[in-house]
Amino acid sequence: MTSFVQLLLVIVIATLTFLITFAAIQVFHILHEFRLVLKKLNFILENTRTLSDRAAKPISAVNEFFTEVKDLVHHTQDEIIDSTPDRVITEHREKHLFHRSGLPLHPS
Repeated sequence: MTSFVQLLLVIVIATLTFLITFAAIQVFHILHEFRLVLKKLNFILENTRTLSDRAAKPISAVNEFFTEVKDLVHHTQDEIIDSTPDRVITEHREKHLFHRSGLPLHPS
C-alpha cells in the first residue's frame, strides 16, 4: 500500500511539474508576442506622428496665406473708407460688403 501511495505521489508530482513548466513556456510565448505587438504599435504611432507633421506644414501655410489675404482685405477696406470721407459707407454683411449712399460699390 505504501508503495502504491508513493508511486501515485510521484506521478502527481511529475504531472504537476510538467503542467507548470508547460504553462510557464506558454506565458513566455505570450509575453514575447506582446512585446512584438508593442514594437509594431510603436512603429505605427511613429509613422502616424511623421505623417501628421508632414500634413500640418501645408495646412499651416494655407492658414497663413488666408490670414495675410484677410489682413490685406481689411487694410484695403480701411483705405477705401479713408479715401472717401465725404460719402457714407455702411456695411451690409447679408448681401454686399459695402454700400455707398445706399448703392452698391462698383469697381472703378
